[in-house]
Amino acid sequence: MTRDIDELLARLAATPVDRPLDGLESTVWNRVDAIRSERLMSQLRAGAVAVALMTGVTAGGVAAVASPKDPAEMSIFTVDAGLSPLLRLDAHS
Repeated sequence: MTRDIDELLARLAATPVDRPLDGLESTVWNRVDAIRSERLMSQLRAGAVAVALMTGVTAGGVAAVASPKDPAEMSIFTVDAGLSPLLRLDAHS
């Protein structure tokens, strides 16, 4: 079922073009440029989200460490409790 390539090309050349191909190249390059700019914008958005996330985590961590601690209702069970029996035992050692 081999065919002569010259015959196939001659038949292709004889068929009429159903669409004009005048602006095809510029249309393709416009689409390529649009896809490139979309990818660049998505990378910039991802970078901005990462920077905002890291800023929030850093600021939240600093605020959590710097905030004053309110005494809890059950403060007798904390390490800071001066009346703890374990603290008294440790002081006599």
